[in-house]
Amino acid sequence: MSDTLSVEIGKIIRRERQARGMTIEALAHESGRCKVSVSAAETGRYAIKVSMLFDLLWALDCGQDVFLEILSLDASLRSTALAVKEAA
Repeated sequence: MSDTLSVEIGKIIRRERQARGMTIEALAHESGRCKVSVSAAETGRYAIKVSMLFDLLWALDCGQDVFLEILSLDASLRSTALAVKEAA
């Protein structure tokens, strides 16, 4: 589940960055993170830490709707994983 969540969060970060016309380099600069870390977060290469997620979303000036979208995604994936576990 965490791999799927990481990939989906990465898609959201990329979507928000591109919607603002920002490059990965610009987001890295604004968030205080390195370009490699931002790129890895966008591709879901690893489970993103909450502190980094907040740094990126704040640098993108995301509204609460984006935060809630991520929470909803997490809840949905957990619910699906539980249903699969219970069916097994």
